[in-house]
Parts: sequence; structure tokens; C-alpha cells
Amino acid sequence: MVNSTFQAFLNEAQFTKEILSIGVTQLYKANYNTKGIYYQAFTCLSIGIERAAKLCSILDFYIINHGTLPQEDYIRQYGHEILGLFKHCHEIANQRQITFNFPNKFDNEIHWSILQVLNDFAQSSGRYSDINTLLGKNQILNCMHQWHETVDKKIFEKHVSTKKKQRIENQAKELKSDLQQIFMVHFIGEDSMEITDLKEAMIRTDIWKAVAPYRQLYTLRIIRFFAEIIDELGFRARGIGLQEIPYFSDIFGIFYNNDTYFKSRKTWDKL
Repeated sequence: MVNSTFQAFLNEAQFTKEILSIGVTQLYKANYNTKGIYYQAFTCLSIGIERAAKLCSILDFYIINHGTLPQEDYIRQYGHEILGLFKHCHEIANQRQITFNFPNKFDNEIHWSILQVLNDFAQSSGRYSDINTLLGKNQILNCMHQWHETVDKKIFEKHVSTKKKQRIENQAKELKSDLQQIFMVHFIGEDSMEITDLKEAMIRTDIWKAVAPYRQLYTLRIIRFFAEIIDELGFRARGIGLQEIPYFSDIFGIFYNNDTYFKSRKTWDKL
């Protein structure tokens, strides 16, 4: 019969897996015409990564203290600082000499830009940016604009070939010539600039299509890093013998995949 500790670990892991899956799925869909989906993705991913990191920290404490769980203050000290939690979990992995089955080096600036956006969104100035604007506050973080500048543009430059970039430009130019007398567009971009030019709207749409798989790839690599640590810490925690630690690989197994699979799959919330 499972005890309350087992059930709490199980529930937390299942919630974390589900909310991360939703976040990654929505991240693929978000663009200048569906800006609300950015907030869905950022909300789910920032909450999910924070909770995954805190689960790592709790398991590490549990192992150190032979089956004793930490007090609330131990976890609250990290707040919503996702960057700090990421570094803390990296230290745990190094100290425990965890062997990863997948690459776990984050030496690409895109990974860090994603973590920075989610870190900033997790703060009240980020997730309540529009409310803060309405209230006349000066210090406002536009995380959607931040993502557009530091993640999507970097991905486009790094991963999209010159030939494809030129094709996007040429196709937009041709379609504008054919359709500008028929269609009128009026959007507001991620950068808060109005889009009234048909060519600009088409280019932005094609850029979104080109970068969306890489958004998921880079984000899933980060999630996989936490999933592997949780799995290994869970294995070591079960060695204490109190029979209150679930098999986390059964829950986070969808994230134990290689980069090719990460890049090829659009939806993660149905698995």
C-alpha cells in the first residue's frame, strides 16, 4: 500500500509532465497572429521547469538525509528563479556524478536565452506585463518581444539556410504583387509593431514555420536534462528502502528521446 509521500511524489511528477507537454505543444503554435498562445506556452513551461527543478532539489535532500524530506523554507529560498534553479540542478548532477544518456551541455546561447525568457516571465513583472502597463508601471518585461529577438531570430540565423531565406523573401514578394489589390492585413507583431504590409506578414508567417521545430528542440533538450536527473535521483532514493519513491521514468519517459524525434514531433500533450 502506497503512503502519502509516494502519492505526493507521483502527483507532482504527473502534473509537471503534463504541464510541460502542454507548454511545448503550444510553443510550436505561437506566432504574431496568435500571441495569446505565447502566454499559454510561457506559463506552462515556466511552471513546469520550476517544479521539475524543485523536484530534483527535494530528491537530493531526501537522499542526503536518508529519507527525510525538507521543510518549506528549503524550497522557498529559490523562489521563481528558473536560472538559479537550473544552475542548482546542474551542481547536483555534477556532485553526484550523474551519467546522462543524452547530450547535456548547454553551450549554445539559444538554450540560455530560452531559460532567461522563462525566468523573466516567472517574475511578476514578466507574467503581468500587460496588467502593469495598464497600471502605469515603468518596469515592464515584454517576454514575447524578448523571445522574438533572442530566440526566434537567433534560430532563424543559425538553422535556416541562405537559400531558404531567399526563397521566403521571393515568395512573399511575388504573392504581394498578385494579392495586394485583394487583401489587406493589419496585425501587431511580437515586437509591438503594426504589420500592415502583406509581404511583411507573409515573411513573418514563413519565419515562424521555419523556426517552430527548433523552438521545441531547444526547449525539449532543457526538459530532458531535468527528466534524466529526476530519474537518476529517484533510483538512488529508492535505494534507501522506504518504498515511497515512484519510478519517474514511467512518467517522464516521453522526454527520453533523441534530438531527431524532438524536432519531428509537433504535439506532446496527447502522449
